[in-house]
Amino acid sequence: MIDSNKRSSEIARLKKKLQSTGLEIHVANIAASYRMAGNRRRAFHWWKRAAGEPWKDGSALMELGYCYQYGIGVRRDADAACAAYRSAIRSKRIDEYSREEALYHLAIAHLDLDAAPRGRRRAAKLLREAASDGDYPQAAALLAHLETHEPLSVCRCGRGLGRKFGGKAQCPLHCGSSSS
Repeated sequence: MIDSNKRSSEIARLKKKLQSTGLEIHVANIAASYRMAGNRRRAFHWWKRAAGEPWKDGSALMELGYCYQYGIGVRRDADAACAAYRSAIRSKRIDEYSREEALYHLAIAHLDLDAAPRGRRRAAKLLREAASDGDYPQAAALLAHLETHEPLSVCRCGRGLGRKFGGKAQCPLHCGSSSS
């Protein structure tokens, strides 16, 4: 584990690199470093910066949505979360995993906002898209669970991130106590 002095000097080094190069990767790395240091507000600020001009980083938009959805470094705002996820999904500057993750979390937001059949249908459509290439097991598991019509058990753990990294408590899918 990196102590706070090393983390602070790492963040300072990344900020210098950002000033000299202007590369978006440094903005995302600064955000991730703040998240790992436990400073969720600063992490949110840097994700927001990466999502804006001039970078328009789609993966940062996904992170913003997650922060808004779960109140990490910012007040919870379901509408802002959904808007960020939709922007991330449409972004041309996003990696495929982050796009699938945005689809997954947007599906969860739909389920949270509307547990009726309409919300479940919207969520299922998003989950099918996220799980289509077989490499996003949370989406496939939730889609299968939706089809059973049983009460929902949703993975909300933050992609396996521990609490100290800004994630939620580990879900059964990631603890190994689930059969999936």
